[in-house]
Amino acid sequence: MALTAPGFIEQRFRNNVTIDRAGFEENRVARHELGGESPYVMLSFLPEGMDFDLAVTSTDHFKPERGSTGLRALAVVVVDGMGEAIAKLYFSYFPPEFPARVFHGEQQAREWLTEAQAGLSAKAV
Repeated sequence: MALTAPGFIEQRFRNNVTIDRAGFEENRVARHELGGESPYVMLSFLPEGMDFDLAVTSTDHFKPERGSTGLRALAVVVVDGMGEAIAKLYFSYFPPEFPARVFHGEQQAREWLTEAQAGLSAKAV
């Protein structure tokens, strides 16, 4: 996870790693440290054939910071049907308080987040 531009965080899950609740919590803490409470957007990449602990899909990972996060939009880039199904299922069970979309292409995800970020800047003026 890295702050790649002001207000823009990128998160890349590694291949051949099982994603579990503890890992998601580490990511949440790292995201909060990088973004803080200032407005930011996040681009997340799920690898093909991602291995995950089923408990990951039954926990609202954004709940601890509801109402106090700077996260304003989340784009998730998937490369296979499994990643898409998991992401969409998760967002249907735990709708975030910010826009979140699933994409099959990085370029479209970046464009959508850039528009979201521009909207944030316009609101601040």
